[in-house]
Amino acid sequence: MKIRPWVIALAGIAVAALYMGASAQSGSVLSANLYAENVVGGGGGKEAYGDFNAYAEPVAQSLCYYLEVKGVGDVTSAHIHSGKSGKNGRELVALQLSAMDETCTEAPGETINAMIARPDHYYVDVHTEAHPRGALRGQLSG
Repeated sequence: MKIRPWVIALAGIAVAALYMGASAQSGSVLSANLYAENVVGGGGGKEAYGDFNAYAEPVAQSLCYYLEVKGVGDVTSAHIHSGKSGKNGRELVALQLSAMDETCTEAPGETINAMIARPDHYYVDVHTEAHPRGALRGQLSG
């Protein structure tokens, strides 16, 4: 049986399309709206708010994000934690605030895959000196 050149070319295109499709789906967008009222036990005030938007890539073990907060004063730390709404959980990924710039951090691929699969089981929180247990909090969504 002779294989025609166009069959080989078509097979090559199909393999390339599958590879490109898999590469394009290697990451996911995660976001959260942060409010003081979401902090278990109370947060940083009614006028305080924040936004978190990220592109999570488990294969690259990378989380590139924007984190912006307003009305909380000086931020001492920010993290992604495991935990459903209304429940506190353990810290998984440390976050940095950067004025209007995207920031990237490393995180284990398994952790990123878990956040992508069940984003509502994770939350972002922001801490200040006045609110060391949390000034703002928001559950992730995909």
